[in-house]
Amino acid sequence: MKLQKMENGIINLNKWTILNIILFVGSVLVTIAPAFSNGYPLLFPDSGTYLVSGHTGTVPIDRPIIYGLLVRHLSLSYSTWLVIIAQSIIYNYLVFLLIKKLVQPHRPFLVLFIIGVIMSIFSGVGYYTSLVIADIFTVISILSLFLLVVLDKKESIHIGFISIIFLVSIITHLSHIPLVFAQLIALGIYFLVKKQLMHHFKRFIFIASLFGGSLLTIGLINYSFGAGFIISRTNNIILATRYIESGLASKFLNKNCERASFSPSYKSLCEYKDRLNQWPAAGFYLYDPESPIYKGGCLDRGDWTNCWIEKEAEYGDLISDILSDDELRIDFIALAITGTLKQLITIEQSPLDYVDLRSIVEFYFPDDLYAFDHSTQKVEGRVSFYFKVILEVLFLYLSIIITVLIIRKRKLKKDSLLLMIAIGTSLLFNAAFCATLSNVIPRYQGRIIFLVPLFMLLLFFQFLNEKKYTIRF
Repeated sequence: MKLQKMENGIINLNKWTILNIILFVGSVLVTIAPAFSNGYPLLFPDSGTYLVSGHTGTVPIDRPIIYGLLVRHLSLSYSTWLVIIAQSIIYNYLVFLLIKKLVQPHRPFLVLFIIGVIMSIFSGVGYYTSLVIADIFTVISILSLFLLVVLDKKESIHIGFISIIFLVSIITHLSHIPLVFAQLIALGIYFLVKKQLMHHFKRFIFIASLFGGSLLTIGLINYSFGAGFIISRTNNIILATRYIESGLASKFLNKNCERASFSPSYKSLCEYKDRLNQWPAAGFYLYDPESPIYKGGCLDRGDWTNCWIEKEAEYGDLISDILSDDELRIDFIALAITGTLKQLITIEQSPLDYVDLRSIVEFYFPDDLYAFDHSTQKVEGRVSFYFKVILEVLFLYLSIIITVLIIRKRKLKKDSLLLMIAIGTSLLFNAAFCATLSNVIPRYQGRIIFLVPLFMLLLFFQFLNEKKYTIRF
């Protein structure tokens, strides 16, 4: 963008600079269209934890505090609108760099705006960008990793910004850690097979050091807030619920509880061995006051979080013992495979019921209270995306077909091929980790599935922009 300096010291923006600013702002705004439609940023039950933790400095028992801190500082403790606007700016910034790198159009901001409008209408990107939870940072971590690989070292300013974005995005959600780690392994294998590892060695080491730095950062932040130098406070509790809701825990307990010599730390679970199926999903088991987690007097010694802390080691022993059983280990592998396949196609945007966070909004964001009270999510009790989901699925299938047709017509460029591999592996790894370590939930895969139509649009504009075609951007 060219700037012309006037004699009186006032910077005069030329018409294209002004238009580019308008197009970028327009793309940022259409990306959070669901929030405008709702009248307020979309809220999920987990949003309450994020809204509070960043202000109180309390590390949540079941998730990192990082996104809570982002909410506090990005919002300026003034409005959650600033949070989703910042999320949209980061996402659009990364897409803009993708456009410049892969499409190389004459008017990249125009292409960004067109892609933004199409993605807003036909994909779930707006849903996740408008949510005050960390889900949009899954895609941000994937795209920033790719850009760190392909950007020329001369673009040091962009590399600097993206490095910060990458490091922070990894630790906004615990699921990002294994996902990015697997992506790094896949990236190393790709370069090794292509015999390009030494060529990319310095950049690969730099990215790996950022990953290591992110783990160090989350440990230091948790330590600074009094939670200890750890990544997760209760990862065993959360992981064990996958074994419980799947029936593996019941099968193991029924097999062993009658033995006189069976006396593990989780012995108290034996009285529930035939009743664990009354909690068919992880969330019910974790937060039901009648759950075994809250038995044994732990509530007398503190609040519900104390029960999680006290029983973290017990549930770790349960996981270890289940996996040490040859038969159940095979069952677990089968569960992981079937769960992964199911998660790959479970992508819809779930309706968002009203979440009673009014007291939190009133206390921390009083200027937001009017918009919160008049939002569709509160007034009607639910925000539904039924027709949007139909459009999203149809466009997803159309995107796959168009991508195949373009690939058949022309050979993919090196960077485009790498992005396709990155997206494909991220879809697989994300489904595998979420289905195996947590549960099969539409939100988990939905938060990255829109990378498929995004890739198609990048290929499509790259196709149009080639010299032998008359339509160029």
